[in-house]
Amino acid sequence: MLYCEKCGGIMKRYVPRPKESPTAWFRCMTRNCDCKMIKCEVAEKNILNAMEEWLEEYQIQLEQTQTQAVDPIDTALETVHSQLAGLQLQQEKICEYLEKGIYSVEMFSKRNTALSKEIEQLRESETDLFRQKSDGNQRKRAAAELIPTTQHILDSYDALTVEEKNGLWKLVMRRATIYREPEGEVRIQIFPNLPR
Repeated sequence: MLYCEKCGGIMKRYVPRPKESPTAWFRCMTRNCDCKMIKCEVAEKNILNAMEEWLEEYQIQLEQTQTQAVDPIDTALETVHSQLAGLQLQQEKICEYLEKGIYSVEMFSKRNTALSKEIEQLRESETDLFRQKSDGNQRKRAAAELIPTTQHILDSYDALTVEEKNGLWKLVMRRATIYREPEGEVRIQIFPNLPR
């Protein structure tokens, strides 16, 4: 869907009658908006250019994030696992202290309750980290699918039908805004359908 950048209104496509102008154009549906009419071919050309620029920047950004040697979530998981192992060892030792008579039943109960709470908190942290890792993997897969789809659209754009173009754009783009200044300059902003 194409929106007016200035007022947020929907840009409607007008197709002229055969006796009128041979080119179709977009016009903002909002009354009194100073956005000038934009020829469809100009809007398409600007969207294509914006998507090409975005794709280049996005690929570079993905390459930079993939070159990071250490995943912070993996590091946090390792820390949680080592802390869990340490707490479980402490829990085993307090059982030994109770058996040897070093701890009283009351002291054992207090210490065991405290250790159990810490272990429970660490298990919750571990579950949260696993969820974050899973979400991150899903985002990476979605990003990996977004790049080839966008590249396919850009490479075969001229050979696609209008319906195919619209269907493919909806896969990779949430929306786009466009505005034609009174002086004639066209501004466009795209909002790719990035994984959240």
